[in-house]
Amino acid sequence: EHGLRDELLAEKMKIVAEKLTPNQHYPDEAKARTKEVELQELGRMEKAQWYDRFAYLQNEDAYFDLVKRREMSRRAFTAVFRHIPCISLHGSGKIKIDPATCYDENRQAHNAKVLVGLTYAAGESTIVVKNGEMYGNRWINARPDVSAAMPGDISLWQDHCRKLVPESAELSHIWDIMAFKTQNPRVKINHAVLHAGDEGVGKDLMWRPFMWAISGDTELNRATLDGDTINSAWGYHLESEVLVLNELKEPDGALRRQLANRLKPVIAAPPEYLTVTRKGLHPYDTLNRLFVLAFSNDPVPISLPTQDRRWFCVWSHCAPMVGDSGKRLKEWQDNGGNALIAQWLHTRDISKFNPGVAPAMTEFKLNLIENSRSIAESVLVDLLQRRIGEFAAGVIGSPLHGVCDRLGAQMPAGV
Repeated sequence: EHGLRDELLAEKMKIVAEKLTPNQHYPDEAKARTKEVELQELGRMEKAQWYDRFAYLQNEDAYFDLVKRREMSRRAFTAVFRHIPCISLHGSGKIKIDPATCYDENRQAHNAKVLVGLTYAAGESTIVVKNGEMYGNRWINARPDVSAAMPGDISLWQDHCRKLVPESAELSHIWDIMAFKTQNPRVKINHAVLHAGDEGVGKDLMWRPFMWAISGDTELNRATLDGDTINSAWGYHLESEVLVLNELKEPDGALRRQLANRLKPVIAAPPEYLTVTRKGLHPYDTLNRLFVLAFSNDPVPISLPTQDRRWFCVWSHCAPMVGDSGKRLKEWQDNGGNALIAQWLHTRDISKFNPGVAPAMTEFKLNLIENSRSIAESVLVDLLQRRIGEFAAGVIGSPLHGVCDRLGAQMPAGV
């Protein structure tokens, strides 16, 4: 027959396909992508693969996916693998059982893991051992691999940072925090950062590359709370490396300092563990390793005591971004800039950064402390400051001279 013949075309294409063997220069990316997709589609799994992919959760009577780091209920496990025929090991060998029961009957023979429960432990492996018992770790390292990236010019972002935080020591501390958290997910930074300023100055654009260095294009390992959700009874936000508090503002009046007290166990450790309360599910403990980052446009968003050791506070005095400067910075970040900054954070020298010490005092934090004093505190501090000034000038012999008598006369009624 003349023309294109299907059988000859198939024969020739088979020969061509055999010659086009994948190598290091021309890898079979389609095959790798197909394999990755099939890995995500649990329904394609064979029965023999169950025992390497799943572990049994005792306190949930469920199954933990060792790849996706999430749990599946017994009912969901059976529904996903219902198409796989399962025969019980007991009886005549003809009794049909559901896939979940089949897994239970065979897990010991296949050396499948049995876990006590769940945890969220940043920087740890899939299985975490605590007090001699094994727990499934819900944390997944979502950091993009930028090790092969060539260092590039990140001055556009650095100049933006210097505009928002012109004090070099304060900016250096912020960059150290970004780099340390990027390099050390297992270590707790024992204080939070409050970055406040007028609306539109570009605070989000300053911190955006750091967020990308932690979680890439995904939403993994970071959580966001605002004024409506910060008092939520659920603890899903604790499953994160970075907890962002948007529009931080505490209530007025009798609830003053309530927000700061509520955040204390989250910002600093101890406690070593935080409880994740889940709707309709058992709670579990997560290792307290998250870093708290707060934003606000309010000049006094939170009340701080004089001896506070938990907050590093900066205020950006610059004017709002004008024109398309913000758009250009964001587009540069999305088109390779974030990767360059992430690579810079991975290689920044943080040998002198101590994550456990109290942060340095800033002018903005002094203002917050001063505005947080009660009437009694304000009267006492004002009186002591005047006494110390008189002592320094040689007017009195002791800075406490006459303080008690004067204090009694100046205190408002009822205090």
